[in-house]
Amino acid sequence: MHPEGDDKREFLRIDHEKPINFKVLKSARLISRSDVASRNISASGLLFRTSNEISVPALSSIVWIELDQNMIGVCSEIEQDLVTFKNGVYGRVVRIAEGEPGISFDIGVCFLRKSRMTENEIKELASV
Repeated sequence: MHPEGDDKREFLRIDHEKPINFKVLKSARLISRSDVASRNISASGLLFRTSNEISVPALSSIVWIELDQNMIGVCSEIEQDLVTFKNGVYGRVVRIAEGEPGISFDIGVCFLRKSRMTENEIKELASV
């Protein structure tokens, strides 16, 4: 049993508050930096916040998140199994929660792993 307040996460999270762009696959629209900012990042995923309800992707949707070269390098160095494309990484939305009550939403994304996908599935992501 864990004492209350213990963090049960497998990976260390690094604060990374920076505007980001992301795209929900099967959608033609790239959500811009105007209302979306990362909160923290780890080898397993990323948490970002948006103040616009329209920018909240559906739970379980696949997203491509654009990261700066530095963060792509850090993520790839820590976890070489990530599915990356151009200047970004693919992930699945695993959590949607209220951020600041009535003001924002926190979206948790788990990065996709090459080892858990077929070569065709990975190619299909890049073609969407």
